[in-house]
Amino acid sequence: MESRAEAIALLDVEADTCTGCGQPLSETTHPDAFGGYKTEPPVRCNGCDALRLGQKDYAEVPHFHTLRWRVHRTW
Repeated sequence: MESRAEAIALLDVEADTCTGCGQPLSETTHPDAFGGYKTEPPVRCNGCDALRLGQKDYAEVPHFHTLRWRVHRTW
């Protein structure tokens, strides 16, 4: 019974999570929240850089969207 309750709670959290910023929609959409958030400068994900660079040579492969990629650290 506990795992079912946890699963339901997780569904509630996911339903309340903004897919853009990851913040709770129940807070960010409240009228008092206007102007109450800020962003920090972006950071670069070097894993994503490597992924995009590796995918470049395969862009014209038929069914490119079905390819799956592994990224691993080399340092």
